[in-house]
Amino acid sequence: MKKGVLFGVLAGLLLALSVSAGAETARDLTKDCTFSFSKGSSRKTEVLYDGRYEGIWISNKAKNNYLEVRLPEGETCSGVQIKWADINRKWCVEVEQDGEWAAVDEFKTEMLTTWTPLDGVTAFRIASHSNYPHDLKICELIVLSEGERPETIQVWEPTYEKADLMMVIAHPDDEYVFMGAVIPYYGAERGKKVLVVYITESSTYRRTELLDGLWTAGQRSYPITGKFYDRYTMDLAVAYKKVGKAKVQAYMIELFRHYKPEVVVTHDIDGEYGHGLHKVCADIVINALKKSGKAKYEKKSAKEYGLWEVKKCYIHLYPKDQVIFDWNAMELSAFGGKTAYEVADAAWHCHLSQQETKYKVYVNEEYDSQIFGLYHTTVGPDKAHDDFFENIPEDA
Repeated sequence: MKKGVLFGVLAGLLLALSVSAGAETARDLTKDCTFSFSKGSSRKTEVLYDGRYEGIWISNKAKNNYLEVRLPEGETCSGVQIKWADINRKWCVEVEQDGEWAAVDEFKTEMLTTWTPLDGVTAFRIASHSNYPHDLKICELIVLSEGERPETIQVWEPTYEKADLMMVIAHPDDEYVFMGAVIPYYGAERGKKVLVVYITESSTYRRTELLDGLWTAGQRSYPITGKFYDRYTMDLAVAYKKVGKAKVQAYMIELFRHYKPEVVVTHDIDGEYGHGLHKVCADIVINALKKSGKAKYEKKSAKEYGLWEVKKCYIHLYPKDQVIFDWNAMELSAFGGKTAYEVADAAWHCHLSQQETKYKVYVNEEYDSQIFGLYHTTVGPDKAHDDFFENIPEDA
C-alpha cells in the first residue's frame, strides 16, 4: 500500500474513532411518547415504562391489532427494545412509508427481549402479523432517541449450537446465588461459550429478569428455558412426579447431545438447602452423563443429534476434588476491573422480584457459591484444582 493511501486510511479511522467517541448516548424517550392502540386494548400504557415487569400491556385479540408510538416533537428514534410478556411468533414493527404502514422487523422467534433499529423515524407501530386473532403482550418498552445505543440495551444473539460450558439450574437467580460468578468469569472474561439452562418455566417477570441478569453478567447468546412445572418440595420423588421423571431425564440427554458441552456444572446433589427441583437438576445431569453417549438410550435424540459424552462435570458443594474460587479477589478485566463477586451481585440484583427474600450471592458461608467438586471426568483427575477446563485442550 502506498504511503499516501495508508495515511488516508489511518486518517479516516482516526476520524471515525473521534466521531464515535464524541457521539452522545441515546436517551430513553418512552415516558414522553404518545401512544395509541387498536380498540379494546389496555389503556394503561404507563406499565410500558414503569421499570418493573409485573404489569403488562395487552392489546385486543384480533388479526390487525397494534400499539402505535409517536415520539415527542423534535425527536427522532434510533430503535426500540421490546420486552415481551410471552413468546410471540406473530408480530412486526412497522414504519410509515408513502402514507402506509410497512413492516421493517418481525418474527424473532423464541426471544422474550428484542431490539429493532429504527434510525430517524418519528413514529412506529408494533403490530400483530397473523391470519387469525392474536394479541400482543408487552411488559416493558424502551424507545431510544438518536445516539449511541447504551450497553444496557439487549441485542441477543442466537443460542450457541456448541457449548463449552453448560450450566444446569432450577430457577432464575440460582445462577448467582449458588453458582456465584461462574457465568461472567468463564463467559465474558475467559471467552468460553457458556450456555445457561433453566429447567423450570418461570413467571413472565422472572423470565425477563433473568435476561437482564445474564446481560449484566456479560452473556450475549440466548439461554434455554425449560417448560417443566415448578413446585416447592424438599422431596426428590415428589419433584420428579411434578415434572415427569422420564420426560425431564430425556430432555437433559437431548440437551447434552444437541449442544455438546465440554463441561457441565449444576446444583448440589442434596439441593443446597434441600429444594427438590435443585435435586432434580443434579440427578438428571448425573443420569445424562451415563446415557448421552450410548445409542440404546433415547434413540430419537441419538438419531437427530448423535451421541455425546461430557468430558467433565462439576457439582456445587460436591466434597471430592474441589475447585474453590475466590470471587472477592478475582478482578475481571472484561468488566473494568470489578471483582467477580461485584459482577455476580449486580446480576443478581437484576432479579427485582427476589430482593426482599433471604437469598443473596453466598460467599464464605453456607451454600458457598465458590465451591465445586469434580463429579465426573473422562480426561483425568484435576491436579491444579483451579479451573473447570483443566486437561481440556483449548481447541476442544
